[in-house]
Amino acid sequence: MDRHCAGFTLIELMVVILIIGVMATFVTLSIGNRALDDRMENESHRIEELTRLGLEEADLKGIPIGMVFGPGEYGFLAINDKKLWGRYTGSEILRPRRLSQPFFVQLTVENHPVAPLAADTPPDKVVPQILLLPGGDTTAFALDLRAPNDRLYYHIESDSQGHIKRERRQD
Repeated sequence: MDRHCAGFTLIELMVVILIIGVMATFVTLSIGNRALDDRMENESHRIEELTRLGLEEADLKGIPIGMVFGPGEYGFLAINDKKLWGRYTGSEILRPRRLSQPFFVQLTVENHPVAPLAADTPPDKVVPQILLLPGGDTTAFALDLRAPNDRLYYHIESDSQGHIKRERRQD
């Protein structure tokens, strides 16, 4: 029988299968993190836009609005009739929010790291970590939205004049 009509050898088939396997692995890895990256981008955009909205709300209503970050959640505060900081009820949009899993935030206020508010903090002891003031001023802050074991993260930053920017970064 002629060698050219015999078909592929076992070695040739194994090399082709190996190449297909390597290519499939790369495709799977690139698609696997895409969903997490998209969710992180959406969550960071939400935090950025809600901060802008809180700043506009403070300016329109002439009241200071605070932001507070706890483990897996964040919310907006205002001074209540008892002269204490409490949940902001002036807008349904600025309601308390849960962070999508598995994300967490690292907050720095005026170049000092700030720990998340403890879950068991009594309501009358809650104070804002970030202030959004009438006139457009804010507490200078930087917030990193991260996922465990991921080198990519989103950095949201504001100076004291309320200029907020968001960017994607890598460790």
